[in-house]
Amino acid sequence: MNSLQPTRIAAPPTSRRSRWIISAGQDLGWFHGSVLAGVALVLLFVLLPPLDNSSYSLAHPAVLLLFLWGWLFDGSHVWATYARSYLAPRADTASRAQLPGAWSWLLIPLGGVVALADAGLCAQGPSLLGSGGWLFRGFLVLAYGWAYWHLVRQHYGFVALYRRKAGQQGLAGARLDAALLYLGCLYPFVRFSLTPAFAASGLPVLVPPALVDGLRWALDLGCGLGFTTLLGLRISGLIEPFRLGPKHLFLLIVVCFHLLVFGLLDNLLTITASLTIFHNLQYHRIVWHYEQGKGRRPHGGLLPYLALGALLGLLWYGPRILAVAATASPLLRNLLLGLGWGVAFHHYLVDGRIWRLRRSPELTASLDRGARP
Repeated sequence: MNSLQPTRIAAPPTSRRSRWIISAGQDLGWFHGSVLAGVALVLLFVLLPPLDNSSYSLAHPAVLLLFLWGWLFDGSHVWATYARSYLAPRADTASRAQLPGAWSWLLIPLGGVVALADAGLCAQGPSLLGSGGWLFRGFLVLAYGWAYWHLVRQHYGFVALYRRKAGQQGLAGARLDAALLYLGCLYPFVRFSLTPAFAASGLPVLVPPALVDGLRWALDLGCGLGFTTLLGLRISGLIEPFRLGPKHLFLLIVVCFHLLVFGLLDNLLTITASLTIFHNLQYHRIVWHYEQGKGRRPHGGLLPYLALGALLGLLWYGPRILAVAATASPLLRNLLLGLGWGVAFHHYLVDGRIWRLRRSPELTASLDRGARP
């Protein structure tokens, strides 16, 4: 839901308004409480032997854990996107109205093409999980950047839904909530890019080494002051009346969890898995809620829905995690990594279009109609 921006969407009737997206129990369990799965994954990665480029192999337990996450959670959540859009009944044109054109499928082989071009044109050097030239290493930086931005935008989608449920339609208030979320989440990611752990990953460091320490201190000070100022504005009620609710709990959980993950982990692969499993579970529930609003269940029921999602996860993460670990060929590793990112890119693009509340009154109505437990 990385493009949910319902800042001026009509809210539900005041007489029956609930500030929860589904209900208190469902929201706390799925949209807030699914962070516990991320915390558990973080703790497992902390307890396991450290994972780095040289130790990445089938024998490392963290590699198996990464595969299990991708197979059972990340792959199935991507399938949920397709189940809710491309595979919706033909009569439901609204569910497919915002889909990109056929050109979007070209994103899937894009990373493989970049890997081949890089091998043929660029001098090879240390890269993530192997070696590569500046072209493929730059591709990986952009890939992780898009992945992280997509994740943060997904979280903003839930913030926007909570604003709508609370009847908060002001643009200034929406921007304040967005600033709190973005600053709180982007700060640890940018700071990580200025650490020795990022440099050790093999990805290109974008600032001169002599400036890294000073930039890190400046970032800490600037973001600390900025977040404190934004928080003061929110609590003061100067921008928008302040009334504690599920939106504020959600913001607190998301920002604190991002800080926790980057504080305890120093590997981009384990960081990505830990942050994303939180969203994976949220996403399954919001898709199911949307489908309930349409009076149906994805693929007719929970078992076929999960089975097809697990199949996609196996076909996607088997090569992306296990096959990469099984081969010593840098080119083959880069090809598999690139193709794996291509699937993710297509998901990011599609997901960024199908949840635009401002452009789809039918989407808004479906979420409001979603069956309560």
